[in-house]
Amino acid sequence: MGQSYQAITCYFCFETFEVDLEVSDAFNGHNDEIYDCIVCCNPNKIRYEVCEGEISGILVGDGNE
Repeated sequence: MGQSYQAITCYFCFETFEVDLEVSDAFNGHNDEIYDCIVCCNPNKIRYEVCEGEISGILVGDGNE
């Protein structure tokens, strides 16, 4: 299982911070994770798509979708 550091923008305060997303060559699909912003401490729901062990898309929301 590999790790992929990604810079995201907080849904609430719009500051950028890095998250560590785990990806596997054996996994294709989407995953949801919650990360607290390191600036404002609000929770950000991160949905990311994995294709052949690479992250192909990231969406950041407030988790109320």
